[in-house]
Amino acid sequence: MKIVLHAFYFALSYFTSIPVWVKDMKIVNETYKYTLAFLPLIGIILASIVIGINLLLLEVFNPLYASFISAALYLFLYGFLHLEAVCDVVDASFAAHGGKDAYKIMKEPTIGAIGAMYAFGLALLKVGAITYLLYEKQYMLFLVVLMFSRINFIYLLGFFNFNKDSFLSLAFQDAGVTKVKLYALLYVFFAFLISSHVMILFISSLVLFYVILKRLNKKFGFVNGDCLGYTLEHVELILLNIALVLIV
Repeated sequence: MKIVLHAFYFALSYFTSIPVWVKDMKIVNETYKYTLAFLPLIGIILASIVIGINLLLLEVFNPLYASFISAALYLFLYGFLHLEAVCDVVDASFAAHGGKDAYKIMKEPTIGAIGAMYAFGLALLKVGAITYLLYEKQYMLFLVVLMFSRINFIYLLGFFNFNKDSFLSLAFQDAGVTKVKLYALLYVFFAFLISSHVMILFISSLVLFYVILKRLNKKFGFVNGDCLGYTLEHVELILLNIALVLIV
């Protein structure tokens, strides 16, 4: 049980900007396995906080402005982590055309203008889509999108190779990943209980995640954490727009 709790704390501290005050957090290979299982829960937590903020702001501001602020705060809640990855991947993609080492470009501490502008545009589209969902009070649909954009890590990462010392490789090396995949079906069941159009979003999420990550793998000859962040951002944006189409 302690390993499971530490996996949750690790997922919360690494994939969000929510402060976690835990002393002596012990990280072992098994921790990474359970971290995968908690990623959809991280989406649920982030969505719940955003929805709660939106409901509070509705008491003070115009509904459209309240929805906009809440949508923008979502980016802050995960610390712009995945948007940074978008910058790195876009810069590496353009650099690769000139014969430069894509991996080195991704690992540089600075970002290029093209990557920055691309990420800014993606963030605008994402905030706009979330704003509209919140404005229409499609709270459960928003929650399902954030959950499904992360559930792919459990089911599809096994199809790709990562550095042997990376968190992802260590997670899949540990025994019991199949059980984690089975337990993750509880998220899908939960989605059916709270929202509609669940199967469309779930299948779309899996297909989009695989196609985008496969394309990056073919382009660079590898996939890493930056590629995953880039993929998550694009899957989430497309799912948000699918959700908007479904509620029209």
